[in-house]
Amino acid sequence: MNHLFNPENRFWNFMNKITDVFLLGILWFLFSIPVVTMGAATTSLYQFTLKQADDEEGYVFKSFLKAFMKNFRQATMLWLIVLAAGAFLAADMWACMRISIPSGVRVVCFGVLLCLSLIYILTALYIFPVLSRFCLPIKTILPHSFIMAMGNLYISVTVLVTYMVFGVLAWHIPVLFPVFMALAAFISSYLFRYVFARYQEDNDAA
Repeated sequence: MNHLFNPENRFWNFMNKITDVFLLGILWFLFSIPVVTMGAATTSLYQFTLKQADDEEGYVFKSFLKAFMKNFRQATMLWLIVLAAGAFLAADMWACMRISIPSGVRVVCFGVLLCLSLIYILTALYIFPVLSRFCLPIKTILPHSFIMAMGNLYISVTVLVTYMVFGVLAWHIPVLFPVFMALAAFISSYLFRYVFARYQEDNDAA
């Protein structure tokens, strides 16, 4: 019975993590409101959830704010790159559907754009976790994110499905959108932790 109410047991440790995730979701949403700051907010979110996966988390607000300020410049630049690439692909898809071209060519072009869009999405999923975990320049983060996403495709797809599931839940319960996104990041962090550990081991071995 004493073990049940011991704050160090696994159940209470897990409940503490979930409570922190709820707070993280609110912080992430508030710091993302200007939109341009969403990259820095997402990086801060992942920096904390990745530490949760390692059982090294600290105080939520203090850790989040520190990470936000530290990564603001790089995260914002990466976020603008992600937005620009997404807008470019969306414009190409729109043009593919609207421009008068033979149906066979349209199907091929649309298929190619769908494949590129999937690669873009999977790569984008890694960008901010990589930034939060490693001290790398932007020109290195982008190719590393692509390599990790493609080299661990089953994990990348699992992360994407996780976000899709919580996205559907958020669609039906919009008021909990920030919490669902934080929960998706929390679950994904355990998967990213596995991927990052592999590359850290390879780097140490080299």
